[in-house]
Amino acid sequence: MNQAQTDIAAIADWLAQASRFKKAPMSGEIAFGPYATILPTDPDTTDYPDVADLAEGGAVFFVPTSQLVKVPVPHLDMKPEGHPVLIERIRHLFTFKLGGDLPAVWTLAIANPATSIRDVLAAEGLAGLELDAVAILAVPIWTPPAEDRATVADLCRYP
Repeated sequence: MNQAQTDIAAIADWLAQASRFKKAPMSGEIAFGPYATILPTDPDTTDYPDVADLAEGGAVFFVPTSQLVKVPVPHLDMKPEGHPVLIERIRHLFTFKLGGDLPAVWTLAIANPATSIRDVLAAEGLAGLELDAVAILAVPIWTPPAEDRATVADLCRYP
């Protein structure tokens, strides 16, 4: 595995663990909805995965296809029960987890579905970025609620 694949695998594992049944005192097991969903995306095209079934409050990240060794099962239609609201989940992941308990990966905001991941990188002056070395979580800004989009875009940054 290359470095980007190793980094994304660690994040995918953490997201899977955060989205499982948990034991609660005196309640037995409680099901948690998905913390966030990772979807593979060709970084050179705008043929993005369909997110039309994304549940209210759901978070989705696009990851360049070559960075996923094992594609996680998407749970787009499941509500994120048991988790904070979307903006707080993204803030927690991007601000506290990435570069701490999880690898520091680049986070990109894709503002327009007619723009590819490579287009966003090129606009940032990063056209030659080697995707085998640098892992990317790309946030399709059209999926969060309108009032949260600017905040989510501001949270996207390089390590």
